Amino acid sequence: MAFNFRPKSVVEVKARKKPYSLQASKVFDFIKKQYGETIVLDPNKDFSDIKIPRAVEKKDNIKTVKEKLSKAKIDISKLKIQFGNGSGSGKMDAAADTPKQENATRFICESVIEKNKFPRDSEVEKIYPKYDDEWYETFKMQSEALKKWLKGKKGYEYSRDKGAMPIIEKAATNCGVRQKDSWNPADIYIIKKSSRNKILEKITEIGNRKTENEAKLDALNEYMRDLFVKRELVGISLKKLGKSVSLEETNVGGMKTSKISMVKNSLRCDLDIDDRGEFNTGEMAFALNVDKNVVNVQVRAFSGDIRESTQMDMTGVGAAAKLGKVSSRAAIDPFIKKYGLSRRMGSNLPKVGAFTKNDIDFYVKEQAKLKTYSIDGNKVYFGKNSWSKSFEQARELEVDNNRTASQLSAKLQCFKWIQILKSLEDKRQLNNFLNVAYYGAKKQYASAGPFLKIS
Repeated sequence: MAFNFRPKSVVEVKARKKPYSLQASKVFDFIKKQYGETIVLDPNKDFSDIKIPRAVEKKDNIKTVKEKLSKAKIDISKLKIQFGNGSGSGKMDAAADTPKQENATRFICESVIEKNKFPRDSEVEKIYPKYDDEWYETFKMQSEALKKWLKGKKGYEYSRDKGAMPIIEKAATNCGVRQKDSWNPADIYIIKKSSRNKILEKITEIGNRKTENEAKLDALNEYMRDLFVKRELVGISLKKLGKSVSLEETNVGGMKTSKISMVKNSLRCDLDIDDRGEFNTGEMAFALNVDKNVVNVQVRAFSGDIRESTQMDMTGVGAAAKLGKVSSRAAIDPFIKKYGLSRRMGSNLPKVGAFTKNDIDFYVKEQAKLKTYSIDGNKVYFGKNSWSKSFEQARELEVDNNRTASQLSAKLQCFKWIQILKSLEDKRQLNNFLNVAYYGAKKQYASAGPFLKIS
């Protein structure tokens, strides 16, 4: 149901001419005068189902609201009246909202698990003002799923901005972790109160050891895996949910592997220039068959800087969730380094407008060789036009168009990516690499920490 009609007047309610427009208009008028709030209706229904904003709960519970409506001689006998903010009450998922959403989950999980009750809506709104019915469903499913997974265990401290989480992340930083989400994308942590101090002292001690970062990080991950299995310390990664919820224990046991192959004719690095003076696409792309699912892969510059290094990103097709970016430092580079391979970085390329004749000849010849490659049975699609002509155009256009400069940079870096894929196939390591990349997008790799994904 789409509860997104927030009338501004009695006239607006009556104008819809629904079977219960008259009763709904009276409820609207009462709620507006009594509480200074507007009701929420589903414009596709008959208006018998009415939602009262959760802000009203700060003054009266729903039973009292109904009693007051009846005392005001409003016939609510055939109406379904409940608290709710409807859907689309504000722009969601903005970066500024994320901490509030995660703190709301933290607060709600604590109440559901420790007190066996969902908190008052007005309490949740204090943490996340844009709390609406869609988020209510997400928070409810998240907390109930976590409670079920814990199998009755309680006595936890729930942490995000303070408590255990910043201490854990500081220890990871001391172990050489540069990007927290690449190591462990946990949004909140729960830690057993009874062993909290002992656990955090040990984690801090590991981070402060006078030894190599790699050894410290291995020790930290192993300790956290042991705590995860015992349910004493659990990092939790959160996503806004749809109609269902799933839980996945990640980086807890041994590394997973799958039979992965490229989708036929999906390998593309289109080098044609469009009418706007930009490449048709700014990426190299291909698709993978993974356990009967299709996953789309992009390799491109994500911020659009003129000589930004590329990243690999994966997204599931259909109902599958977005997987995310693969950490080059933590997943890709350690694997390809074993085979004497390395990526081409944006900083390795000639500066904008500074290509020499030797540079030009090198990249023209490089692409000509790439055209002969077949990777997992796939030839690379480079577009319809001559690369030498497109390259000439791009070099001229990039001087005045930063987007073209960024795309050209990405394409030249992708030439090296194609070489890497071909070399790994020749070494019979392509499937292993695709596993590293795929599970790396899911934050599953040797140097990653354990977490519970709720999605």
